[in-house]
Amino acid sequence: MKMSAFVAMGLLMAAATAAAQQAPATTSGGAITVRTMGTGSFGVESSKFTEYREVPKGASIPFMNLYTTNSKFDLNLTGYNVQQTDQRYLGQVNAAGMGLKFDWNQIPHDMGNNGRPIFNESAPGVWTMADNLQQSLQNFLNTQLPTTTRTYDFYNALLAPTFASASLVDVSGARKTGNVELNLGEHLPADVTLSYRNESKTGYRGLGSVNIRGSISPSTEVAAPLDEITHDFGLRAAKSFKSGNVYASVNRNVYNNRAETMMIDFPFQALDAPATSASGSIPAMGGTSRERFIMAPDNEATTGSAGFLLKFQKQTRISGSFTLSDRTQDAPFYPYTANTVVNTAAGVNAGTLAALAQRSYGGKVSTASYNLSFATKPIEGLNLRAQYRVYDLTDKSNKWIVAGDMSAGNAAWTVVTPTAADPYGHATGNIYDTKSSRFTASATYDYRVLTLEGQLRSGKLERTSREATSGTESGMAFTAMFHANEWLGVRGTYDLGKRTADGHTVYGYQQDEAAFENTRTGIDVELTPTAGLELSLAYFRRDVQFIDRPDRVQVSGGVPVAGAAPIPGTPSGLLEATYDSYTGEINYSPNERLELGAYYTYEKDGHVNQWSSTTGANLNNLLNWAASNETGTFGANAVIQLVPDKHSFTFNAVRQKVDGLADITAREAGSFYTPGRTGLIPAGQGGAADITDWDDTEITTLSGQFDFALVKGWKVSAGYMYEKYDFKNAFSATSKLLPSAINIFMKPNDGAYDSHLMFAQLSFKF
Repeated sequence: MKMSAFVAMGLLMAAATAAAQQAPATTSGGAITVRTMGTGSFGVESSKFTEYREVPKGASIPFMNLYTTNSKFDLNLTGYNVQQTDQRYLGQVNAAGMGLKFDWNQIPHDMGNNGRPIFNESAPGVWTMADNLQQSLQNFLNTQLPTTTRTYDFYNALLAPTFASASLVDVSGARKTGNVELNLGEHLPADVTLSYRNESKTGYRGLGSVNIRGSISPSTEVAAPLDEITHDFGLRAAKSFKSGNVYASVNRNVYNNRAETMMIDFPFQALDAPATSASGSIPAMGGTSRERFIMAPDNEATTGSAGFLLKFQKQTRISGSFTLSDRTQDAPFYPYTANTVVNTAAGVNAGTLAALAQRSYGGKVSTASYNLSFATKPIEGLNLRAQYRVYDLTDKSNKWIVAGDMSAGNAAWTVVTPTAADPYGHATGNIYDTKSSRFTASATYDYRVLTLEGQLRSGKLERTSREATSGTESGMAFTAMFHANEWLGVRGTYDLGKRTADGHTVYGYQQDEAAFENTRTGIDVELTPTAGLELSLAYFRRDVQFIDRPDRVQVSGGVPVAGAAPIPGTPSGLLEATYDSYTGEINYSPNERLELGAYYTYEKDGHVNQWSSTTGANLNNLLNWAASNETGTFGANAVIQLVPDKHSFTFNAVRQKVDGLADITAREAGSFYTPGRTGLIPAGQGGAADITDWDDTEITTLSGQFDFALVKGWKVSAGYMYEKYDFKNAFSATSKLLPSAINIFMKPNDGAYDSHLMFAQLSFKF
């Protein structure tokens, strides 16, 4: 793909040479910057330092540009970070009535350095353990009796040699995107554009935590494979005329995942064996020796759209569009399991394709979207707008009854019985259709220094196979803007939105379908008291309250017991979410030699979740999770023109601190409470400890650069950049691969770092 980009650049440059032979260029030139880095930061071990970038050693080319233009030919090529893993190239050429554009972009993604898996990656996505090591771990486990002695200390000692010999793996990936557009406008009666987009992702998707259920059920972390490519072919035609325009387009998108599976050995089972349940002093034994996990399947999509715009007097505009799309997925199924000793209820080996009821999904979803909008200005100062939108998704996938599968574990076949609610055996096999419609109308009126705007919204939701099969959305908003000359501007806004839900639920609707009230308020003040001085203050708040959450009630067979009274204060789910933001900013430019600026933003986000359960008619657990993040961001910048347009100094500083808190409270008499926590956790929290370092983050960046113009077109620069990053959460407090029993982590380095970068660069414009 990179070669394709260079070939395209070569062809464009060759075309430029040919055109130059026919007609001399009236304007041509370019620019190039060569930089050399200091060595103060190349010892940084954290992947966070280079998460989305490359910090090159020695000489590099951060920028280059070539262009030439005349009456018949126009060429422009630009490159960033040439020959680096974060390189990008853009180009365009217009000649012979046609226009060609291309954009090639690479983005690295370093997610963790020196991760320590207890497996070896024998092939992409295949994580294996030596057979003799598996057998040894299995023997130690089976002879450790009674099972109550299989404590954290036991597992830690058992796995210590394995941890000590773990290999090192950098969890990283790369995204490469190419985009080409060819416009044929002057050769056809309409403006026609052909497009092609290519996106490739390779390396690792990130850390994947998997659970192989057997005699014990450890959670094991590995690096998930990533090797996928997407092709998108497009055709668009548009025609403009005096009173408007029309357009139509079609796109074909094909996704190919070349890393469809991930195979992982089970550390405590050397060979597949029939699973046996615990009985008396005999522990559970047997199960699978490895398991296959399926990644995203190949899929395709075809999308067509068309639209129009009509112009009338009084700035009246009527526009409409529709989009139709078919999305299909028919990739072949893999067997239910990699376990070779499990049979279905019919006696067929579950690890073979013969056990499958269907060999592929036959998935298809069709969507249709319609939009119609209207805008007009009937009198001076009054603007009216209206929009109506419909979105309809229809599930046309194949449906069949699932008689059994391996959904309950990796060791035994599970018989699945269809029900009235799940006629195909599982809720995921149901037909999922959804339709939404929304109407929005607004009016804006300008009266001297005051602008008033009002908005009304109304919508309707319809769903199948969900608890809330229908619902409505409604809202209103009001905004006032006051602008006195050029020295004062004030904007205030209030927005109220509501959603209702109708259907059947016992414990409460899911977040995406539950009823809520959403209130947004904000004020923004901008001041210019004197020339060159600008001040601004802003405050915004969003408050979402999930209403009509039911209290817990005694349930039997999934149905509330007749006459049972709800238990007050026991709703489950997301109860509320709030977002507050305060910002202050100042910019000062007293003359052409000096520019100063600074800002500060404080944000606080919070949400409250609660889960409750009952035992018979009595309340069992009640767990309340109130999480919040407080973020303070400060920034300052300065530009000093020592000699205007020749010698300058630039300074930037940013500091951000995020302080997270998970305030957790449980019912003291609930089963979550553990007597052993008495004295360790304050009374009143039900044995649940607050998490004070909930994704706490600090980052500071400082940079200064001095630019000195030499002779015409030449400029030399020198600079310094400082970065400091720190991160803490409940899982980063220890580097142990086994922080708790029995959760096995890779613990790659993506944490704190300090970096100092010094650079010098030479820029030349020609």
